[in-house]
Amino acid sequence: MVYRLLALDIDGTLLSSNNRLDRQTKDAIQYAQKKGVIVTLVSERHFHSAAKVARALRLTKPIITHSGAFVSSSMDDPVYTSKIDHSVLMQLAEFLETYPCQIQMSHERLSISNRPHQKNLIAKMTIGMNEPLFYPVTYVDSLSQYLLENYEGATDVKVKLQDTKVVDDLEHALSDYFPSIDAWRTAPDSLTLVRQGTSKFNGLLFFAGQLGIPLHEIVAVGDGIEDTEMIEKCGLGVATRNAPADVKAKADWVTRSNDMDGVAYMVREVFRKQIRVH
Repeated sequence: MVYRLLALDIDGTLLSSNNRLDRQTKDAIQYAQKKGVIVTLVSERHFHSAAKVARALRLTKPIITHSGAFVSSSMDDPVYTSKIDHSVLMQLAEFLETYPCQIQMSHERLSISNRPHQKNLIAKMTIGMNEPLFYPVTYVDSLSQYLLENYEGATDVKVKLQDTKVVDDLEHALSDYFPSIDAWRTAPDSLTLVRQGTSKFNGLLFFAGQLGIPLHEIVAVGDGIEDTEMIEKCGLGVATRNAPADVKAKADWVTRSNDMDGVAYMVREVFRKQIRVH
């Protein structure tokens, strides 16, 4: 089998546990590209953050970010977007503000969050939920008031609850009242909300379709529950050893962990016998 596209999750897959990009991994990506394989990133990260990783790997093709909601190689010229409409976002903000929670609404340019109660946070900066790098956030007293004055959509909304017992109730309420929204749990106290149909797999599917590459010619590598669909449906689905058992069960192959250069090992094993793709 000749594989023409390599799709890589970032956190827990491409990067080690200390968020470093090892030399072996960089060399392996260059090796795959010299074979003519197109390499892209498929991440829940913001575009700003994922683009830094792409530059470090010298990737030139569009990357799939914001959990599949923003596919682009630049900030200003996306090839695909999937955003929660402003009207829905307004209703969502009013609804979520009735819960004791931290809400972060993002698109490719910025994030807006309700003001946290902690007094010792760095002004205008926070560690984003599920984001190991600093990312600029504008804090406002009321998200619903902000949206009344600013006509914006969002690629994703992250919610962090103060009480983990409320998460189940909130999930059910979102399903009942917001059918145009998909929600999944990213931690026992956290949810990510996106426009219905938005996923890392669907973002990858669109990108591959633009290139004329069928699913069976894609290698997808990941470690999280949100990676399961692309691991299961692509030609070769690879999970890292540090992935949960449910994810590894869906994979065609389990490579080494992200702290044992799992991506580098997988790339060498899969592509060393493959002739150069033209």
